[in-house]
Amino acid sequence: MDVLPGEKITRFIRYNSHFDEPNIVRHEAFLPHRKKIDISVFRITQITDSEVWKIGFEHVQKPDLPVYARADLFASNVYDNSLEVIPSTEEHEWHADITGFPVEREEHKVEDRKLRRSIARQLALASKLEIPPQKS
Repeated sequence: MDVLPGEKITRFIRYNSHFDEPNIVRHEAFLPHRKKIDISVFRITQITDSEVWKIGFEHVQKPDLPVYARADLFASNVYDNSLEVIPSTEEHEWHADITGFPVEREEHKVEDRKLRRSIARQLALASKLEIPPQKS
């Protein structure tokens, strides 16, 4: 099923250098690896906040990479930046990828990197930082 512009998506943040509390998502949270053109997100419109965190802790968190926060935004923010949100449900029914980032080509490395950062900044600015509830 296509991801509609009004759908809410989230990017789980596994590095505390990718955000500043209380409400700043840094662009690094939305930068794919240099050789990749996509980043992992989850569709969250139809699930509760506690279910969203459960996905993060059970499917995204790794022993050496905890989930520190998440960045929520709308699929329309992605589409507005000439990217796509494509369902990728092999690992989880709500998983998707933001795809279409320019690849860093050797001959245009600086320009490609600047464009990728610019897009990542727009996504970060459009997103809302969410910190997990305190565990008792």
